Amino acid sequence: MRYVRKASLRLNKTSRILILSIVVGVVAGGGAIFFNWLLDLCKELFMTGLAGYTPPGLPKEGGELVEKWSPYSRLLFPVITTIGGLLAGWLVFTFAPEAEGHGTDAVLKAYHHAGGHIRARVPVIKTIASSLTIGSGGSGGREGPIAQIGAGFGSILSHLLRLDDSERRVLVMAGAAGGIGAIFHAPLGGALFATEVLYGKLDYETDVLVPSILSAVTAYSIVGYVYGFGSLFLTPGDYFTKPELLPLYAMLSIISAAGAWLFIKLFYGAAGWFKELPYPQIVKPALGGLLVGLLGALVPQALDGGYGWLQLIFMNAFPFWLLLAIALAKMLATSLSIGSGGSGGVFGPSVIIGAALGGAVGQVFQMAFPTLGIDPVHFALVGMAAFFAAAAKTPLSSIVMVTEMTGSYGLLVPLMLTSFIAYLLLRPGETLYRSQVPERIDSPVHAHEYLRAALLSLEERGMPIPADVPLPDLARLLDTGQPVLLDPEGEEVMFTLELTEGHPWVGRRIFELDLPPDVLVISVMREKSDKVVIPRGHTRLEAGDRLVLVGPAYASQELLERLHHETAQAGGEQPAST
Repeated sequence: MRYVRKASLRLNKTSRILILSIVVGVVAGGGAIFFNWLLDLCKELFMTGLAGYTPPGLPKEGGELVEKWSPYSRLLFPVITTIGGLLAGWLVFTFAPEAEGHGTDAVLKAYHHAGGHIRARVPVIKTIASSLTIGSGGSGGREGPIAQIGAGFGSILSHLLRLDDSERRVLVMAGAAGGIGAIFHAPLGGALFATEVLYGKLDYETDVLVPSILSAVTAYSIVGYVYGFGSLFLTPGDYFTKPELLPLYAMLSIISAAGAWLFIKLFYGAAGWFKELPYPQIVKPALGGLLVGLLGALVPQALDGGYGWLQLIFMNAFPFWLLLAIALAKMLATSLSIGSGGSGGVFGPSVIIGAALGGAVGQVFQMAFPTLGIDPVHFALVGMAAFFAAAAKTPLSSIVMVTEMTGSYGLLVPLMLTSFIAYLLLRPGETLYRSQVPERIDSPVHAHEYLRAALLSLEERGMPIPADVPLPDLARLLDTGQPVLLDPEGEEVMFTLELTEGHPWVGRRIFELDLPPDVLVISVMREKSDKVVIPRGHTRLEAGDRLVLVGPAYASQELLERLHHETAQAGGEQPAST
C-alpha cells in the first residue's frame, strides 16, 4: 500500500481520481454480485426453506415468473419476517447503528457533513443486515446496501491513500454510482443519480459526474459478465406516437406525486412511531418484521424486493384493484421494514409502487377511452419514473434509470413530461432522503466557497479583503467587536447585529427586512447549529442569529435607530450591535 500511495501522489489530482474511480467501480461491481448471492442464500433459507414459499423471480437473474406455495406459507410469513428483523436489528445496533434504514441517505449525510468518512465496518454490516431483512421477506431495495458497499470502499481507499476530503467525497459518490448502476443495469442512470440525489432542488454536483460514470461503467461491465448485459426487465418495445395521450400522462404525474407524498408521510410517520416505542432498539426491527409478515399474509406481493412482481406488472398480469392493493401494501411494508430500523433501500420499493399506480391508472384510462388505444403497461413504465422523481427529487436520473432498466427508450417524451411535473408538485423538503440539502449553496461542502464569493464581491464597493484570514473565520472575527473591513476613506464599514429573543426581525425572511439603502446582509452566524449561513431572500432568521452587514458608515446608525424605534413599539429588548 505504501508504494500505491507514492504512485498516487505522483499523479495530478484529476488523473488520480479518474484511476481510483475505476478501482472503486471494480469493488462496487464485485460487491453487487456478492450481495445478490448472499440475498439469494437468505431467501433460500428463510422464505423457501422455513416458509415453503418462493416468490416470482427475474428471468434476467435466473429466476422464474412462478409463485410457489406450501399449505402453511401464509401462517409462517410473520415468523420468518420477525426472525429476520430480530437478527438484522441485533447486528446493526450492536456493531454499526448508522447502518440502519436506507443506505443512500447515510451516504448523503457522509458527503455533506462528514467529509465523506464512512466507518469500514458499515458496508459489511449493511450488506449482511440488508440480506437478512429482505431475504426473510422484509420490504426493501437492493440499491441502499450496494451503494454503501461502493461508497464505503471509496472512503476506505481514500483513507489508505491519505487523500483530502474533497477527493474522498468524490470517490464516495463514485462508489455509490457504481453500485446502483451495476445492480439495476443502468450505468448512466446510476452516475446521474449520484450527482442529482445530493440536492432537493434542480442542482447537480458536477464534480462527481465523470468519476461516477467511470465507476458505473466498470461495475456494470463486471455484473453484466455474470448476469448478462441489456435491460433488467422485459417490456414492450413500442414508441410514443400519440400526442393526444399527453394530457392523460400529465394526470398520471399528479397521481404519482400524490402517491409519493403519501409514501413519504407513511415512511417517516412509521419511523417516528417506532422511535417513540419504549422498547430496546434491537427488537424494534423484529416488531416491524412481525407487522410486515401479517401484511404479507394478505398481500404477498408486498414481501421482499419484489422485482419478479414488477416484471409481471409489465406483462399486465394484474387487475386494477390488485394493482392498487400492491401499491398501498408496498408503501406500508417498506415503511414498517425500514422505518423500524431494518436495513434496505427505498428505490426498489418506490419503482414497484410507481409501476403499480401507473398500471392501475392506465387500466382506468383504457376503460374510459377505449378508442385511444391505450396500453396500461406504458403507464406503468412512465409511472415508476414519475413516482420516484417526486419521492426522491431526482427527475433526470429517474428518467434515465427507468429507460435503461426497461429498455423503454421509445417512451422518453411521456417520461420527461410526467417526471418533471411530478417533481415540481412536491416541495424540496418532501423527500425520502432527509439528508438532502436544497442546493449547493446549502451544503457545508460549498459554504466556504459561497462566503468567499460574497466577501470578494465587496471589493466592488472599495472594501479590501484581508487575504491571510481563512473563511469562515473572517466573518467570525467580527465577534471581537473590532471592525474587520473598513475602506481606506472610512465611508463603508462591516458590522454585526445580534438577534435576541423578542427581536422584531426574528421569524422574518431577509427580503422582508426594513434595511436602509445600500445595506446588505452578507452572512448569518447561526448560534443553534454553530455554522455560517449564506443569506438569501427567503432565509428565515432565528433568535440567536448574528447578522453580518455591510454598508455606508452612516447607515449602521440609521439602522439601529429604526430598530430601537420598532423594538420600543413592540416593548421588546433593545438590539445589540458592534
